[in-house]
Amino acid sequence: MHFKHIIGHQKPLEILARDLETDNLAHAYLLVGPADLGKFTIAKAFAKTIQTRDLDEDKAFQACKLIDKGLHSDTLIYATDPEDPSIKVNHVREILANLQMTGDSDKRILVMEDIERMNDESANTMLKMLEEPPSKVLFIFTSSNPKSILETILSRVRRVDFTAMESAALERALANRYRLLGSDQIRKVTELSMGRVAKAIKLLENSETMSAYENVYNQIRNFLANHDITSAFGFINQIHTDPLLTQLFLEIAFVVLRENLRNNVGIRSEDMAARDIVRLEKLFEVQRLSETNTNNRLLLENFILSL
Repeated sequence: MHFKHIIGHQKPLEILARDLETDNLAHAYLLVGPADLGKFTIAKAFAKTIQTRDLDEDKAFQACKLIDKGLHSDTLIYATDPEDPSIKVNHVREILANLQMTGDSDKRILVMEDIERMNDESANTMLKMLEEPPSKVLFIFTSSNPKSILETILSRVRRVDFTAMESAALERALANRYRLLGSDQIRKVTELSMGRVAKAIKLLENSETMSAYENVYNQIRNFLANHDITSAFGFINQIHTDPLLTQLFLEIAFVVLRENLRNNVGIRSEDMAARDIVRLEKLFEVQRLSETNTNNRLLLENFILSL
């Protein structure tokens, strides 16, 4: 199995492993869970396991290298492009045409990230293939928002759900893997990642990403501690047009508010704890509305004013 290096997710990984061991593979899988859990990494690991199960060690190693590089002839890897996140119908048609070619392996596998990014035309094109899938083709999809996927597609996949790790378990796993790093750094990353393994690894291995997170974290703490509305509005003016930065703001606002709540409960300040709970409830509402609201600036400014 190529799941040995995966941190956490024991139960869903057991489901995938059992399907393979019992030779009961579905024709399509959908790995579901919040963003930055590592679902796409797991999807590729599952593809590697399938493509190498009958190979000797040397051939298996070479096959895995090809999959990692996107060069394996029978394994198509489609990752979301941050610059153009939508999955267009011409891409889907090209992929499906490629899948139907004759291959050397027992299976031709498509690993596709965030399939909720398909528009209606793309989704309906994919659906036609899922309705009558070629016998040798296997689909491994991931999604962070399955509510945006056609019900007819959802009915034709085996859904496997992934969840964020409990903080203490993630902290132990990270400390074991990154033994040269200090406990304070591991603890901070665990807090910022909110139990999402891929996010934690990205923060630990990319100093620029970690610096950006710490910058936003410190600014939000300053907003809340000093009620600095002017600085908060200035910051929102910089980020409101960028969905990724808006999401970053909302994520770290949750971390800060949760930290405040924990501290206030610890000192038995019931009024302050109640206030923090109300703040978190307002943040959840902002997160929900931000998924469909086109005026993120107004949404974020109203949130700041409510704190």
